[in-house]
Amino acid sequence: MIRQNVPAIAVIFIFLCVSCSKQLPQLFDDELFINDAYNEWEKSFHAKDIEWWSSFVAPNAVFLPPDSPPLETLATIRNYYEALFQDPHFSLDCSQTFVDVAESRDLAWSRGTCKATFAGPSGEVVSSSSKWTKVWVRLDDGKWKCRLNTWNYSEGG
Repeated sequence: MIRQNVPAIAVIFIFLCVSCSKQLPQLFDDELFINDAYNEWEKSFHAKDIEWWSSFVAPNAVFLPPDSPPLETLATIRNYYEALFQDPHFSLDCSQTFVDVAESRDLAWSRGTCKATFAGPSGEVVSSSSKWTKVWVRLDDGKWKCRLNTWNYSEGG
């Protein structure tokens, strides 16, 4: 009986291998697209161009900055970053270190680290380090946008 099922099992095995082998390159491509989007988003940040920067944020995004209330609309997110962009000392040195794409290819998450420099309450230039997590969504046009962004201060920063 087992010998009679070998061809059927072989066909199922081959089908599964082919299906998986098609999915892996697509997930890898999505990781590349998210990394590219992140790198462009970072460039927009360094340019302090709020319009360009906002183009990487999903319409229904939520940002969760530390020690602040949630930013639950695109308008509040933009206002938060416009204020940061006005600080002549404000800069970020960030890196995205990990990306994981869901098998559905419509959702992903990433994490990384960041060092921020900005004017403190008394005008002095201060720095802090943080770690962050982002949730990315693929919109109907195929572009990846940040749906959720949260970060917290690293120890000592």
